[in-house]
Amino acid sequence: MEKYDNAAAGKNLPQELLLGQTEREVEYDRAGRIIKGQEMLLPRSKYEEDVYINNHTTVWGSWWKDHQWGYKCCKQLIRNSYCTGTAGIEAAEAATDLMKANIARKEATEDNVAPVENKNLATWGSEVPEDLVLDPKKLTESLWKEDERRREERDERKRKYNVKWNDEVTAEDVEAYRMKRIHHDDPMKEFLN
Repeated sequence: MEKYDNAAAGKNLPQELLLGQTEREVEYDRAGRIIKGQEMLLPRSKYEEDVYINNHTTVWGSWWKDHQWGYKCCKQLIRNSYCTGTAGIEAAEAATDLMKANIARKEATEDNVAPVENKNLATWGSEVPEDLVLDPKKLTESLWKEDERRREERDERKRKYNVKWNDEVTAEDVEAYRMKRIHHDDPMKEFLN
């Protein structure tokens, strides 16, 4: 009686035994997988959900600004950063306001800048203006530069490491390029090489 207890005595069974036993029949295969009976519960996701790190109250990616994801609780765009809460939001807004004030002050001081001299720069396009007047000396110099550029283009080994580019293109440079350019529909292009 002490070891096995008496079921006929009418005592209530412990809760562990009552909840652990069911009348449902479950069949298993040789590998231990369920064939019939209890349905397997599928997990909702293979990723952990609602895991908050570094004192955040929202997950990463709950906030979007300027094509970047962030935390909604502190509006931080840096992943795995520590949450700063409302104090961090206020500090970020103060920094943004200060930056805008500095930019406005700088633009106000730049309003009094001397006018930029008008350089005779060319516009790229297929149409040549009717009233275009070219300096012959500058044109011959531009033709020489174009030949030099084509020679360097053929042999990449002669190009220096510290190349300084000049993006100011004059009308003479454009005309030299047009004169030296090979037209693909030109019947004499084979003889130019």
